[in-house]
Amino acid sequence: MELHSKGRFKKIPITDIAISKVQRIAYKGLSNEQNEMLYRLSRMVLIKAQRENDSNEAAFTIDLDDLDGEIGEVNGTEHYVDIDADSVSYHLLRVGKKCAIVHNHPSTQTLSIQDIQLFLHFDPVIYIVVVSNQGTVHYLMKDSNYDFYAAEKLRVECCADLKRGVSSTKDYYNAALDFLTHCSEVGLYYQ
Repeated sequence: MELHSKGRFKKIPITDIAISKVQRIAYKGLSNEQNEMLYRLSRMVLIKAQRENDSNEAAFTIDLDDLDGEIGEVNGTEHYVDIDADSVSYHLLRVGKKCAIVHNHPSTQTLSIQDIQLFLHFDPVIYIVVVSNQGTVHYLMKDSNYDFYAAEKLRVECCADLKRGVSSTKDYYNAALDFLTHCSEVGLYYQ
């Protein structure tokens, strides 16, 4: 499964200043310890991408109920990262209980429509976090009233006018923004 950041502008090299700008977030529904772990992973994903992957995408997958357990990690390209390429991430996506994916986008884009699709289709993934290469953090969470069928219907509606190979990157970005604007109606929380 791929997470895509095709999108809004060109790749921005990660700087130490961007890493220092990553903010602590009080993620809805998480303990202080879980919040601290996502903060550390949000910084670490930029450090990993900067030092090991030419500021391209990188991702971590973690079981939030087992913070001392294995953490999946994988490097990608400028436009996507294949979470399934890592065996720990692959396992967590399928049998985890309360997982989070933390990844970066080399541009200034928030969650992509491909990120949203992956998030919806894997039940264990409760949080998906994207950190821009400038240090801005956004996340999407499945709330207690989350309805997969309504969320998938909304995603399909937002993507109805997209045509592979014809639609522009901006069209895909706008489809994601449309979904994020209405996601609270289907039991999702976006910040």
